[in-house]
Amino acid sequence: MDKKTLRNDLILIGSLLLVAVISLIFVLTLKTKKNLQAKVYVQNNVVEVIDLSKKEEKDYYVNGLHGVVHIHTKNGGIAIVESGCPHQDCVNMGYVYETNRPIICAYNAVYIIIEGKANYDVEI
Repeated sequence: MDKKTLRNDLILIGSLLLVAVISLIFVLTLKTKKNLQAKVYVQNNVVEVIDLSKKEEKDYYVNGLHGVVHIHTKNGGIAIVESGCPHQDCVNMGYVYETNRPIICAYNAVYIIIEGKANYDVEI
């Protein structure tokens, strides 16, 4: 393989990588989430509906099966920050911002589901 072919191949690969990175940045920056709300359930009953589109920082306290569960919202995300459950898996999940990741505290029979649509403002 001669030097000219190698140089052209490297330029082509570099250009493709650059286009891929720019496309990824473009898609991620245009993603806006609207009308997101979190529904907090205790034993399959909705006890709280929280509007996440306001992106406010607020604390909520829910009586679970075995104690109080402390829920916190900030920047459009929601998390369980304190629970009396022994393993603390729900607390270790951290903040959730997506509609496809529920937060579950099985010990207290509390779970949180984010509902709504993620809109992409892209016209082609």
